[in-house]
Amino acid sequence: MASKGNDVDSQMNSSLDRALTLLEFISSKRGGTPLAEIVKGVDIPKSTCHRLLETLKTRGYIELEPVTDRYKIGLKSLEIGVSGLSNLEIVDVAAHYLYDISAFTGETAFLAVYNEGEIVYLYKVEGTGSIRTTAQLGSRRPVHCTGVGKAILSNFSLEEVDRILQEKGMEKHTENTITDQHLYHQELSSVRVQGWATDNEEIEVGLTCFAVPIFNYTGRVVAAMSCAGPTHRVKKRKEEIITRLKESGEQISRRLGYVESMRLNQLF
Repeated sequence: MASKGNDVDSQMNSSLDRALTLLEFISSKRGGTPLAEIVKGVDIPKSTCHRLLETLKTRGYIELEPVTDRYKIGLKSLEIGVSGLSNLEIVDVAAHYLYDISAFTGETAFLAVYNEGEIVYLYKVEGTGSIRTTAQLGSRRPVHCTGVGKAILSNFSLEEVDRILQEKGMEKHTENTITDQHLYHQELSSVRVQGWATDNEEIEVGLTCFAVPIFNYTGRVVAAMSCAGPTHRVKKRKEEIITRLKESGEQISRRLGYVESMRLNQLF
């Protein structure tokens, strides 16, 4: 025979499950949703639904618009969501995808961030190929001639890009290095449109890299991930490498809370 305590626990779990279902349903409705639609969408009795909604509203997890009589997510829910996203370490989120990229291509995968006018490598998964890249964790590279640098800067304002280039310069490392500011603007414009960047032997002869940006819950670019290897190997698989990178970059961004509509266009 079940104890009274177990019955109470079961009821509490049921109420909690229903309350979470309500929160998930309301959060999926942009602009809010009326009670009738909620009841129909979650399959919870109207009286129970109304009682749980009142509790959630009292605690600040949802709000009721007085004019439209629609429920929407409240500040308390947003605060908890932002707090959780802020505590996500980008390396922890991205590591799995970097291993996947490296295993899929056999080449080296990188995670990099922008810092004081340069690119810093945060994480690296070595490829299995006979020739590997030499970049080490914590090492810095220029922004103008690296795939990750272009992927990140393509989401900066042109004013900020020019400030960085003027401060750091555009040193020529190979015959392919872009050293003209106007041409670099054009390169970044292409990166924005296509969603990926390339280092076409621009920092090291014989080395090619493809990279994609990573965004967080504020809509801002916070990092870039890349796949790099000998030109003769990676160019043969260009399309599939880029496709895999873009898919991985989008998944990492979503896990960091990024939603396309939240993206802050810093170019205008």
